[in-house]
Amino acid sequence: MAAKSEVAEFKAYLTNDDGTVKVRALNANKEQFDEIHKNMEEYKWVEGDFLLASYQKNGTHFMWEIMTMLLRGSAEYIKDPKVACMMDMFPLKKTDAVFPSPRVLNTHYRLDVLPKEFRGRKTVLVVRNPKDTSVSAYHHEKNIHSVLKKDYQELTFSQYLKSFMEDKARFYGRYFDYIEYMWSLKDDPNMLVIFYEDLIMDPVANIQKVNEFMGTQRSPELVEEIASATTFSKMKEGKTSKLVDHSKVNEHMNSFSDKPTNMAKISEKMYRKGKIGDWKDHLTVTENEMFDEFLAKWPLSKEIKFTFV
Repeated sequence: MAAKSEVAEFKAYLTNDDGTVKVRALNANKEQFDEIHKNMEEYKWVEGDFLLASYQKNGTHFMWEIMTMLLRGSAEYIKDPKVACMMDMFPLKKTDAVFPSPRVLNTHYRLDVLPKEFRGRKTVLVVRNPKDTSVSAYHHEKNIHSVLKKDYQELTFSQYLKSFMEDKARFYGRYFDYIEYMWSLKDDPNMLVIFYEDLIMDPVANIQKVNEFMGTQRSPELVEEIASATTFSKMKEGKTSKLVDHSKVNEHMNSFSDKPTNMAKISEKMYRKGKIGDWKDHLTVTENEMFDEFLAKWPLSKEIKFTFV
């Protein structure tokens, strides 16, 4: 992984090995970027750990809770903050103090721009249909940035959709470029692909797939308990700021903000609807037709059978 930064509005990028792919990093300033990515470069993988990969708003919190429950052999909600395992935002050298191994590290970066130490590891990839992803990402950015940024200027959904479809310079790159690369890894025996919609519609069967892939060998009864505990409505209610102790991460995470805040406030905004087909309440007829025309020309549309409703 090569990395370079620009001054002015701080921008940093991760690149693949030959420099042909450039993805904007999610970092607020150079000091933060240097610390997090130096930690990535120096990290030595711990056997027994797992990697969770997904584009933003593709079910990361959902799947991380499931995988960590499977590792711990319990359907109780995780009380330590997930962000400590989010290697894009939290220094890996500090992760041990919050989550000792075995654990589930997670990232929104495509794997080819990460150091080689993270490639070929036991990885669960979660994929969500692009229409719902665009809607969820819009609300996420609006809700989170309004907490973090003093001068945040809210876009309309139509403005945001154009950026989602076209802007390769957005944080983490475009959804479609991310999926194209990650889908190319689907046959790797160390990669399990789970569709977000499948997890919503048939949680027991899909959690069992994860159970088998991870080798956790949890009982059918526990798999059903985890499925029950991780429905969206129960997660939204159960993963409250009162349950999760953010004190271990607040100091570092405050560096992402222009104004005093804490992760408890941000975590309250992480769970919105989680439904399949929410795009129908946001895309106009014209925007949906434009989306469908784009997908008709996108090669992977013939290979990936997305569930939109």
